[in-house]
Amino acid sequence: MELNQQIDILWILVCSIFVLFMQAGFCCLESGLSRSKNSIHVAIKNVVDVSTVGILYWIFGFGLMFGATTGGLIGTTYFPFTNSGSDIFLSAFFVFQLMLCTTAATIASGASAERMRFTAYVILSIVLGGIIYPVFGHWAWTSHFVGKAPGWLESLGFRDFSGSTVVHSLGAWAALASIMIIGPRIGKFDKRTSSRKLRGHNLTLATMGVFILWIGWFGFNGGSEFGFTSHVPQIFINTFLASACGAITMLVWQYYLRKQIEIEPVLNGLLAGLVASSASCDVVSPASAVVTGIVAAVVMQAGVRVLDYFQLDDTIGVIPVHGFAGVWGTLAVALFIPAELLAHSRLEQFLVQLLGCVVCFIWCFSFCWITLRVISKYIRLRATEDEEKQGLNMAEHGATSEMYELLNLMELHIKGNSHLGEDLDENSDVGLIARQYNRVTQIRDLALNELKDRTENLELTRRELEEKAERLKQANTDAEAASRAKSEFLANMSHEIRTPMTAVLGYTDLLLEESWGRPGSIKLLDVIKRNGNYLLELINDILDLSKIEAGNLSIETIQFPLLEKLKEIQSLMKVRAEHQGLQFKLSFNGKVPVEIQSDPTRLKQILINLIGNAIKFTPDGGKVSVETSLLNSSSNEPLLEFKIRDTGIGMTAGQIDMLYQPFVQADSSTTRKFGGTGLGLAISKRLAEMLGGDLYCESVPGEGTVFTLTIGIGNPAPLEFHTNPQVDFKQIPVNQQESGISELDSETMIMGSCSVLLAEDGVDNQRLISTLLKKEKAHVVLAENGDIAVRRALNAEQQGKPFDVILMDMSMPVLDGYGATRKLRELGIETPIIALTAHAMTGDRQKCIDAGCTDYATKPVNREKLRNIVVKYQCHAEPELITE
Repeated sequence: MELNQQIDILWILVCSIFVLFMQAGFCCLESGLSRSKNSIHVAIKNVVDVSTVGILYWIFGFGLMFGATTGGLIGTTYFPFTNSGSDIFLSAFFVFQLMLCTTAATIASGASAERMRFTAYVILSIVLGGIIYPVFGHWAWTSHFVGKAPGWLESLGFRDFSGSTVVHSLGAWAALASIMIIGPRIGKFDKRTSSRKLRGHNLTLATMGVFILWIGWFGFNGGSEFGFTSHVPQIFINTFLASACGAITMLVWQYYLRKQIEIEPVLNGLLAGLVASSASCDVVSPASAVVTGIVAAVVMQAGVRVLDYFQLDDTIGVIPVHGFAGVWGTLAVALFIPAELLAHSRLEQFLVQLLGCVVCFIWCFSFCWITLRVISKYIRLRATEDEEKQGLNMAEHGATSEMYELLNLMELHIKGNSHLGEDLDENSDVGLIARQYNRVTQIRDLALNELKDRTENLELTRRELEEKAERLKQANTDAEAASRAKSEFLANMSHEIRTPMTAVLGYTDLLLEESWGRPGSIKLLDVIKRNGNYLLELINDILDLSKIEAGNLSIETIQFPLLEKLKEIQSLMKVRAEHQGLQFKLSFNGKVPVEIQSDPTRLKQILINLIGNAIKFTPDGGKVSVETSLLNSSSNEPLLEFKIRDTGIGMTAGQIDMLYQPFVQADSSTTRKFGGTGLGLAISKRLAEMLGGDLYCESVPGEGTVFTLTIGIGNPAPLEFHTNPQVDFKQIPVNQQESGISELDSETMIMGSCSVLLAEDGVDNQRLISTLLKKEKAHVVLAENGDIAVRRALNAEQQGKPFDVILMDMSMPVLDGYGATRKLRELGIETPIIALTAHAMTGDRQKCIDAGCTDYATKPVNREKLRNIVVKYQCHAEPELITE
């Protein structure tokens, strides 16, 4: 054997000893951060972890991880590991991998310290070291064993030099599963505070443990090179820089936030830097190592906040340090390693690294979760409340101490026995505590007096808080006023946009009509029209939301036939569903009312939005259904329920939580694929509440979604019911005539007997509206402001040729539409005046009617709507004009 090979083997063995030495560091760290009543339990657990996992890894773990691969999924040889001695490097490789496996198992058990029973620790170690770690290691590290084909994950390009994910994140996700199942320690969380810090009994011991881990980590990272190569010094440098920067980051963080330094965050910041550096310390630059360590500390601290928010109790910070920082270190590979070492682009490498992290989480967390859940049916995983309060040293191992005896004697003192015991050594630490305890009763009265003073101070504080609450109430009122101002601004902006949209959509229709069948032109114009209509729908949604937030949206409660309204909705949505290749069905569950009292327009708006979403997010061949039923029929407040089901892409719980926020989509990728602004559901939710009901959602990703809409239906006393609503529904004919204009009206327009005065200041809209009217054989006279419109209308009246209809824009210079309309009515002009405006807020219609307008129409106008309005009033004015 050559000298360099001997040196490599010696290096691996020395690094293996360093990694084993890390177990001493874990023991000191975990014991120091635990309370003294659990410290012996922690020590025993660490010894058993290493011993049990080591034996299992020798028997079959190494074979699962580095045996001959089967499809890159699992090893099938080396059960158990044996080596005749011919391959010394193989034996050294085995020893080093064995130590890494024991490290992962020890990491996993630290989070659940102080409440998990010893038996449960052993089971968790067996599952992790015997199955979870070797299998995932096979996926990611098989080629570390020279000559072996890579696992499936490694073959994609996944890189993790010494185990940020393979060792550290894997152990952390097992820890996460265990603490979610067994719950937090007693007193860690309560209703008044989000988190209570349970301090370790010996922070000096914990600090010494971190120093031991720091030393051992050089063997951990350096040994992963599997030889004493030229990279080893750089690995040492990067390892040190990342860890030191992690510690300094937490030092600065604490000083900036609290001006006070605590040792635990600094220690965890150092460890987070070590964990993150493990994925890429062999190839990155020192500057990259510095950034890796800094970000790792920040990510770790964010992880602590996340665990506190979800009330997950991690005793020593395993999950933030090894899980979150491990994920960051793995992802940082794609960001910092030299480009020439990448087999993919940086984005592709990042996605591969992310895939490895996700696979690790799913594999480890789910396996541990299921295993512990099954085992919990037969074995108690957590210590009882009494055992936890007593301490696992005594409860699990019968290991007593002077402190424990003192606590028992103090309990007797509480019950009336004033003697603290003669067996206590008064010169020991516990004896000193006993003497000091006697002094407690002497100062009790002083404490009560102080409590009285503080009570008075609290009363003063209470009055101050009441004053602050009053100021807060005023601030809330100001905030509501600001919200109304914002909504009014949106309404004004929608007016300014709707006005030019009249010209855009109108001229597009004219161009389509005059394109003379040129396919290319028609296609381009269709694109303009489709996007213009989409923009108009967006403006309408913003306007509706503005009305709701400003408190200006009113609900019209009228009595209307339910089945006819549903038939109308079905006729609209069935065509859209069939166009997308979907099955659409509307059904009924039980009896439903013949007529209900509600707002038919808003009900139709909600249902069309919900059904439209279901159709949009359901792939071809899927199903969309609407089921209608009556709830609380015997109560004074019955509800009508609509269940809109689809077999679409579904949503996660987190996406459902964001559904009803304006301008927010459940998923940014959904927005890119399907479009949408996120306004529809926000408006539907608010409208449902205004209709006396609610809107909520249930969904399963990949299986489909169910939206449930409920609305109030008014006074139940006069209700009549369809006994067989499905049959009655099928018999209702589809009303296809929406305009309501008779053939007689159409003939009137064709004969050219309609004289129209168009008062409009916009040149583009003048041309458009007059062109549309002239195409219908109408005679059009223009007026560019209200003053001219009054003069021309009065002149026509005096000549005996009054206009049939006046179209009046309400926003014009010189004299606006409101003033012009009032002046015409004062002069005795009775010609129908149609208000034509882009204002659409609640109250705008009534404002126009109050000014003297006969009817009200919003911009943008289209040819059909304009024709119907003019024909309606022109026909009513002069029916005798219809002649042959």
